[in-house]
Amino acid sequence: MKIYAHRGSSGNNPEMTRLAYQVAIDEGADGFECDVRLSKDGEIVCLHDATTKRIAGTRLRVSRSTLKELRSVYDLITLNELLDLAISAKKDLLIETKHPNIFGGRIEHEVVELLKSKSAQISETGIEVIVMSFSSFAIGRVKSKWSFCKVTKYYLSARFSKREFLALNIDLVTRYPSLVKKLQNRGSRIFIWTVNEKNEFEICKALKVDGMITNFPKIARSHG
Repeated sequence: MKIYAHRGSSGNNPEMTRLAYQVAIDEGADGFECDVRLSKDGEIVCLHDATTKRIAGTRLRVSRSTLKELRSVYDLITLNELLDLAISAKKDLLIETKHPNIFGGRIEHEVVELLKSKSAQISETGIEVIVMSFSSFAIGRVKSKWSFCKVTKYYLSARFSKREFLALNIDLVTRYPSLVKKLQNRGSRIFIWTVNEKNEFEICKALKVDGMITNFPKIARSHG
């Protein structure tokens, strides 16, 4: 079972900053997880929310701000920079594209093009990079171009999915643990988010999931 640092080692560090991902390396994470959006000037930035209000206190809308403007209020990392770090440190990477956004499907296009530009390095290091989304439309745009993963927190959405990769919410798994075995028997690889409590670590370990996504890689490592 692999341990993925959710937005980096974000439990004790500013999320999706170089610091958070560097700490995740030091804490023994097998991979990184990030959320991505497009800035006004077309940069793929690692930010979860549509604005910087929650993380920075100052409200800038990501899609209407340049990378320079965003960095004036928060020390964010771009996907290009994070991918280089993942390649250098030989860490897997899960990339979730965020919707809705004013750029629509352009976010998936830009992500895939970036990954293709570094595909040789990704292959040489042997890391696995997967694009993720709640949106079936987003997955459709990535399908046949790159590895993709469906993210869901709903039972029916997961139960009848035929996706090779599925990312499930820990609350769903806690409520329906047998769901994971059904999906595994069907050949799906399972990632669980966001796993932060001792009992949750133990559940993931017992179910032999492929990966757990956590804010606390060091603690997760001690359990798995």
